[in-house]
Amino acid sequence: MASTWLFQHIIETPTRDLVIFSLGAITLYASFRYIYNVYFHPAARFPGPKLAAFSNLWYAYHWSTGKYPFAVAEALKKYGDVVRVAPNELAFITPEAFNDIYDSHTSGIEHFPKTNFMDLGLGDNGLSWEMDPVKHHTDAKKVAPAFSIKSLKAKESTMHKYTDAFVQRMRELGSNDAGIELKTWTDWVAMDASADLAYSRELNHLRNMKSTHFLDQMWIVNFFVTTNQIFKKFPLLSPIKFLFVPPAIIASYHEVQSMNEKALNSRIERRGNTEHLDHFEQLLPADAPVPTKKEKKHIEVITGHLVIAGYEPIASQIFGTIMFSLLQPESLKLLVEEIRGAFKSYDDIHADALAPLKYLHASLMETLRITVLSSNGQPRLCPGAKIDGNYVAKGVEVQYAVLAFTRNPRYFHDPNSYRPQRWLPEDHPHWDPAFKNDARDGYHPFSLGPRSCPGMPLAWRQTRIFIAKVLWAFDVEMLPNQNIIFEKDFRMFGMWEKPSFWVRFHPVQRDQ
Repeated sequence: MASTWLFQHIIETPTRDLVIFSLGAITLYASFRYIYNVYFHPAARFPGPKLAAFSNLWYAYHWSTGKYPFAVAEALKKYGDVVRVAPNELAFITPEAFNDIYDSHTSGIEHFPKTNFMDLGLGDNGLSWEMDPVKHHTDAKKVAPAFSIKSLKAKESTMHKYTDAFVQRMRELGSNDAGIELKTWTDWVAMDASADLAYSRELNHLRNMKSTHFLDQMWIVNFFVTTNQIFKKFPLLSPIKFLFVPPAIIASYHEVQSMNEKALNSRIERRGNTEHLDHFEQLLPADAPVPTKKEKKHIEVITGHLVIAGYEPIASQIFGTIMFSLLQPESLKLLVEEIRGAFKSYDDIHADALAPLKYLHASLMETLRITVLSSNGQPRLCPGAKIDGNYVAKGVEVQYAVLAFTRNPRYFHDPNSYRPQRWLPEDHPHWDPAFKNDARDGYHPFSLGPRSCPGMPLAWRQTRIFIAKVLWAFDVEMLPNQNIIFEKDFRMFGMWEKPSFWVRFHPVQRDQ
């Protein structure tokens, strides 16, 4: 047989000749790949770093450093409004491009479907990572009632519960000489609230004043998520990707899955017997049939996504708003004055009463602009369409560089500085006309279209409640010698890795 003859021939060929042949084949393949990618690929007409034109190494290197969003911003600054960040991937910066990519849809089905960017090989991509537009649309409709106004009002007591627990802990510990590390404590309060809101799971970080194994393992997995996505760009190397990740991280990944599965099983057993309404109640009401194994797996993945989505963005928001305000004392002063001027009593603070506070809203919007929730680019698969007037062929991956947009002086005045004033209405006493031409209408921190974040109303309520109650109750002091610079001290993998930040909480003394 031919295969037997070939195998025998290879065995009898001298090693030196095999090496020469292998090197020649590799060189020939690399040459053809280079010529095709640089001159004939559908994305070849777009500018970008030379390495990114013919290789995924540029993409892989910057993701592995945690600085990918910043590298894309620099590339756009150098090459223009469209930049090639990988042989088959383009990044855009204009607001028109954002609308074309994310807001184009028919009957709730997006025209630019999600790529496999976040597919972790679970066999089920839940809600956030689902690539099939029809499946995503179906699940999004099921989840939507969990974030209705009626539902959020019913869940507000849970938001207050954990903010109040944080305030109590700060009354006990916050003013000591050593201070407290804010990143850790905001992680704790955000995760406690998220797990309870998602499926009535009590993790008790604030009560026990230490991280659970679940939270620790989640952050250990953070880099693995990035490693997994990098290797998607190198499919021939994908089988060896686990050699580049410490075994402890792989074990943590499976451990997080296992812990979430056990918690979900417990919640299924408690259907109709929980202390308060949670998101799970809308996913699997008490009168629904017991889910099959496949259905349970699907609910498990969706619930995991809801926990992460309700934890990390909230933690980053409340941490960032306090930290940036402390680094800009005038901003902190105006924020505190508005909050304390609006409420005579701590117990008067609730979501509806907070909605009219313009400076609070502006501070949270500015934190969203600085930290950028969707800094991973939100890659989509182009169906063959024009994006801001540029025709992009079918099959080319496209993404929007939100961080680059927020840092571009063409769109935002003084873009690298924390300036809540830019989000104030023009009739506000602290409005600054220097920000009049900012592209405020072009920034959508929770995205647009069928993939926009369903939890946006919850996020606004929760972050407003936390910031208002904390700054009503305390004078917050930053410990000295802390010069945090976002571009230097934050890194993006699966989630933003934030620096430590030490503060003191001094209870406000009021006349009774």
